[in-house]
Amino acid sequence: KKENKTLAFNTIMLYVMQVSSFIFPLLTFPFLTRTLGKDSYGIIVFATAIMHYFQLLIDFGFLLSGTEKCSKERDNLDKLSTITSSIVYGKIGLSILGLILLVICVSFVDTFKGKELFLILSYIPLMLTSFVPDYLFRGIEKMGTIAFRTIVAKLIYTIAIFLFIRNSNDYYFVPLATFLSNMLIVVWSWKYIKDKVGVKLTKVKLNDIFGELKHSSTFFASRIATTAYSASNVFVLGLYGYSDASVGVYGSSNNLINYGKAIFSPVADSLYPYMIKNKNYGLVNKILLIICPIIIVGCIILYFLADFIIKLMCGPGYEDAVVLFQRMLPLVALTLPQYLYGFPMLGAIGQNSKANLTVIIGAIFHIIGLIVLFITKNLTFINIINLTIITESIILILRITFFNIYKNKLKKEGNL
Repeated sequence: KKENKTLAFNTIMLYVMQVSSFIFPLLTFPFLTRTLGKDSYGIIVFATAIMHYFQLLIDFGFLLSGTEKCSKERDNLDKLSTITSSIVYGKIGLSILGLILLVICVSFVDTFKGKELFLILSYIPLMLTSFVPDYLFRGIEKMGTIAFRTIVAKLIYTIAIFLFIRNSNDYYFVPLATFLSNMLIVVWSWKYIKDKVGVKLTKVKLNDIFGELKHSSTFFASRIATTAYSASNVFVLGLYGYSDASVGVYGSSNNLINYGKAIFSPVADSLYPYMIKNKNYGLVNKILLIICPIIIVGCIILYFLADFIIKLMCGPGYEDAVVLFQRMLPLVALTLPQYLYGFPMLGAIGQNSKANLTVIIGAIFHIIGLIVLFITKNLTFINIINLTIITESIILILRITFFNIYKNKLKKEGNL
């Protein structure tokens, strides 16, 4: 079928994009850990965790809500222009709000002392993402354009890293490299949209902007909740008093695990607009039955190769990351089913709110856990990893439960 061919092509293109997002960091990651050292690399890890919060504010869940709306209105250019313009203007306002909040934070929070300039420089590339309409590309299923554009941008970022960074004091060039790649993405995206799609920025009413913000607010809440058990782990470790070097060790193993988890996002990203339109639940179950056993075997192999992987990727001085990497591997095994039972499956039966709710419940549990560990002075790397695994498991169980409940309800009503 045409829809299945489109799905296959989009999945392949997203994997091409994901592989590029995997390969290029694998080139820069060992270079940065060795050239910058644990202290400077730890500053980058800490700043990246902080920027996650501001990226979430600017994105505001539009990648999901905008994809959903653009998918439904894919044949109406005027409507697509209104949706895209409303989201862009909304994100510009959010980026200005974020800048104000960041300036306040670096001015009054002691944890940020000595890192003020680097944090501001790291935020500037984020402001550019206000103009990146990936929700439009995903909604109209033009993943090939995103993939090719991303590869070129990643290449520019990688070249800039190798050209500008020579010692531990050059970590300031990391946000510069990000700025160059993000600028290319913005220019390239809008040239394609104008010439090939026919969508353009137009005047919209304030009601349109606030309407998109309101529609995306639940997705935003979900994304904020997700951060509670990802970027917040690093942030809390920094607040707890761990040195930049210790945070760098934790961050190195965490980044490697995130690379592994990112392998599965193209499947979920391409299935989301496909499932909204086609509701092919059997296909998702087949994907899980085939791929999950392979993932488990892969995690077992990675467990025994952990020492070699850390030495190869991080270099000397990161030996303590081996145990952390091994303990984090269950997170990789949980990722694909959690992704697929989220927005692709629950969204297909009209329950995006339940996918968001599962993350919010997981985040509340995780935050309470972090507070308990903090108060009882048990905020160790291993305890945080164990807490994260439990949180991810709760989210997966809730998503499977909600899906089965509402699927059976639709069957009884004759709507499935």
